[in-house]
Amino acid sequence: MVEAHPTKGNGWRRVLAAFLLALIIAFSAYCLVSLSRTNSGVSSLWFLAVLPAFLSALICYIGDPKRVRGAGFYWAVPALLVLIVCVASAFILKEGVVCLIMLAPIWLISGWIGAFTVKRIRKRKIDPTLFNTSLLLLPLLVGAIEAQMPFSHQSFAVTRSILIDADCAEVWPFAVANADIRPSEGQWNFSQSVLGLPRPRASAIDREGVGAIRTAYWGDHIHFDEVITGWQTDRMLRWDFAFTNTSLQDYTDRHISPDGQMLKITAGDYTLERVAPNRTRLTLQTRYIAKTHANLYATLWGEVFLGDIESNVLAIIKHRAESRHNASL
Repeated sequence: MVEAHPTKGNGWRRVLAAFLLALIIAFSAYCLVSLSRTNSGVSSLWFLAVLPAFLSALICYIGDPKRVRGAGFYWAVPALLVLIVCVASAFILKEGVVCLIMLAPIWLISGWIGAFTVKRIRKRKIDPTLFNTSLLLLPLLVGAIEAQMPFSHQSFAVTRSILIDADCAEVWPFAVANADIRPSEGQWNFSQSVLGLPRPRASAIDREGVGAIRTAYWGDHIHFDEVITGWQTDRMLRWDFAFTNTSLQDYTDRHISPDGQMLKITAGDYTLERVAPNRTRLTLQTRYIAKTHANLYATLWGEVFLGDIESNVLAIIKHRAESRHNASL
């Protein structure tokens, strides 16, 4: 009767053994991709999509040998796997929250695909040896193929705008530099309020005009430079990013460098447009280059993270410019 009820006795032992095996494989794969000098392995399609599908399929294959478990089992396995991987990565491997948030959705979806693919295929009459061999060799084959594929270098831009009840001349000084930004300034957003990404603390510029260096200070430890490449007073400010230290990477996520092999944040600009008397549209754009096999997925998160950061900066400028405008009335 024990074999007829896989949810008891040997059934649960099979499931636990399958999870343990999957976690060992996942940890080994993580170690291998982390040894890459470019860290590009963590952004590969193999690591993001093929590995979780394979691990979920493997757990379901071992944990349901007689194919009698319901759909709930196949829904639950990938969800539990992702939960365990994220918790272990955070507390044991000390992974950053950005990587984990980006990892979880695609691992979950890929895991469900792998789990239900196994469930569907095993209902058919196929050679067990062929099936077992395919389950083991297919991930290796896909990884080998992807390793030979060149990375696609694509340019992207994230843009946010805000309307400010002040003249362009009143907005301009706060687009150029801001001192003593309080933690309470800005607005609530997912990336900074929930995930805890650093907020701006101050920005200072050494002089006016093209060639000036503006230094941005974020949180308690992060700072980087922006080299001014365009300056039209009250109209436009453009810069190239210069990440001369690793503070941003050190205090956000070690796998995601703003000037690395996978991602390069290149430039940004403000444009000020007078839309009515004492009313300005301020637009902030950040441009970057993605260099992975999963650029489309990465850019979805780029819209979230960079979009939240830009909206928060614009909210700070809006509040300060409108406060000065109202004080002058």
